[in-house]
Amino acid sequence: MEILQKLGSLPIFLLMFVVIYFLMIRPQSIQQKNHQNMLENLKKGDKVLTRGGIIGKIIDFQGKNNSMVILSIDDSTKITILKTYISSLQN
Repeated sequence: MEILQKLGSLPIFLLMFVVIYFLMIRPQSIQQKNHQNMLENLKKGDKVLTRGGIIGKIIDFQGKNNSMVILSIDDSTKITILKTYISSLQN
């Protein structure tokens, strides 16, 4: 009992850190890893959704390490965006 009194509130802070880690930090790092994996596996012809809400089809890559993507929005409209601004693949 004396050991717990000497530690004070340290066990409570440790418990709070563990709970915060498993509820907030770990899921976010898993989500970032999945997003990075999705970006690395993009290929021409994939239909994607950007963070800005634009849906388009990848027609080419350019820049250092293919860091930019050229999207075809319709027959006559093409835009270039950073690959990191792609939020998801569309079916």
